[in-house]
Amino acid sequence: MECKGHSPKIIVSKFGKVDDREVSRIIDVMEECYGRLTHDVALVDLYVFERSHLLKAFLTEEAEELGAAPPKFDELFFGMHDAWRGIPRIIFCLERMKGLPELVQVGGIRHEVGHSILHGDLQYYLIPLSSELSNLVKRFNLPSSYATDLLYLTSIAVKDYEVSRLLKRSGYVEDQAAYAKHLLTPSEDMASWEALKGIAMAKALFLASQLKSVACAIPFLLDERFSKEAGGWVEKAFSYMPRAYYDEFIHVAIETFEALGEDTLDNIESAVRSFINRLIEPILKGSF
Repeated sequence: MECKGHSPKIIVSKFGKVDDREVSRIIDVMEECYGRLTHDVALVDLYVFERSHLLKAFLTEEAEELGAAPPKFDELFFGMHDAWRGIPRIIFCLERMKGLPELVQVGGIRHEVGHSILHGDLQYYLIPLSSELSNLVKRFNLPSSYATDLLYLTSIAVKDYEVSRLLKRSGYVEDQAAYAKHLLTPSEDMASWEALKGIAMAKALFLASQLKSVACAIPFLLDERFSKEAGGWVEKAFSYMPRAYYDEFIHVAIETFEALGEDTLDNIESAVRSFINRLIEPILKGSF
C-alpha cells in the first residue's frame, strides 16, 4: 500500500573506516526524501564504502556468488541501487563522493532513493532479452554478451530517466539539475570516440553507454524553463562528437524518453526497440 510521509527502516552496513557523521548525513537526506514521496518501501539496505577498491571487490565477489556477470560500466558512479537480494539496496562510496559539490551529492542520494521507490524489486534487474535484441545478434553475428550489454545500458538509462522525472515532478529541481549536469561533465570520452573510428560494434556500444548521462537531463530538456541551460550541458558534454552523430543521437534520445509511460518494463522494451532501429542498426550497417 502506497503512502506518503514516512521513511522505511534503513539497515546500515559499513565497509572500511566509514565516518558515522557521513552516514548520518546520508540518512538525513534519504529520510527527508522518503517523507516527501509517495511509496510503499518498508525496508532498505544502505551500504557505505570508504574506498572505491573495497566497493569493486565487494561487487565482483557478490556477482560470483549470485552467478551474475561482474559489474560493468559503473566505475565512476558514487551511488548505485539494486535489488539482487530481494529488497532495495542503496550503495555509496565516500571516496567517489569526496570533493563533489554538496548539491551534487544530495542530488545523487535522492536519485538512489528514487530508484528504491520505482525499481526496488528483483524483476527490474532480471530483464530477459527482447526479440529485437535476439534478432540483432543473429543478423549481425554478434556475441550474446553484446546484446546483454546493450540491454543493460538501455535499462539503466530508462530507469535513470524515470527517477529524474519523478524527482523533478516532486519539486527536487536544483539538486537534480546539479546531478544531471555532473553526469554530463566531459571526461576522456573524446579520446574514446577517436579510438573507435571504423569499429562499428564498439561505436554503437559506446553511444549506448552515453544514454545514462543524457537520461537524467531529459526532463530538463523537455521543460522550457530549463531547456536552454540543459541543452548547453548536453552540447558541451558531447562536443567531441561529429555534429551529424550528435544531432541524431540527441534527437533520438529525446523522442524515445519523451514517449515513455509509467511501466518500467514496457519502457525498457520500447527504448530498446527505438535505439536499435534508429541508432544501433544504422551504425552496424554502416549507413550512419
